[in-house]
This record gives sequence, structure tokens and C-alpha cells, in this order.
Amino acid sequence: MQMRLFIPREHARVDDLNASLEAVLANNGVSRAIQCDVRLIVEELASNSIEHGDVARVGAEEHELCVDIGIRANLLTLEFRESGAAFNPLDQPPPDLDADILDRPTGGLGLHLVRQVAEEAAYQRIGNYNVLRLTLRIPTEESDA
Repeated sequence: MQMRLFIPREHARVDDLNASLEAVLANNGVSRAIQCDVRLIVEELASNSIEHGDVARVGAEEHELCVDIGIRANLLTLEFRESGAAFNPLDQPPPDLDADILDRPTGGLGLHLVRQVAEEAAYQRIGNYNVLRLTLRIPTEESDA
């Protein structure tokens, strides 16, 4: 199964994107736990794109976030493509989880969680687009037992 979804660069549309993805995942028998992982990933990456995409600097007149979703066997792939300034989220250092919460710098925890949830993650800059591809394993009934 392959599907591509586009949303405008607006926080209000992230919920629409999540609702569409959850419906697709449910219709394809993906567990509620994986649906929740996908929701976390989408909310983090879409919010980062909207907040930090720096669209004006790169000259993008219309900024859309494109999400490709694929399910093949027991693997789910999510590919996020956006036209913001070049930014590889995988290059960001992990947060210092041992530091006192009041001493920690703001940010980074969401990307840390995305890295923890995804089995594989890869970033590419293709033309004017940031492309982040994530792979999640869909547990089978045998592996759940």
C-alpha cells in the first residue's frame, strides 16, 4: 500500500493529516500502538517544519508538507518532504536526559523520541527539499506472543 498526502504549512492542518493517516493505518490493520507512534512522529516533524522551516529565506511561495506512507509486509515507511531551509534533524545531538530539567536547554526531546520510535531513519537534501524517511516495524501476531 502506498499513499501520498499534502497539507499546507499551518498548525491547524496537522490534526487533519493525523486523522487521515490514522484512518489509513486502521484500514490496513495497523495496531493502535503503532498509530500512536505515527501520531507522535507526525506532530513533531510537522510542527518543526512549520515553526522552523524558514520558508521566506528559501523563497518558497507556498510551503506544503508532503507525507508518503507505505506498508509492505511488516514495515511501515513514512517519508516527509518539505521545502524549508536545509536542516537534517538526525544531526541534532540527543538531549541530556541526566541533566536537571531546569538546566536543560529547550528543544530536542521530540526529535529524540522520533529516533527512539523509528527503527531506521535517513535524511537527504534533494533540490530545495528536506526529505526524511523513517521506517517502523509493524509487529506480527507471532512476534506479539
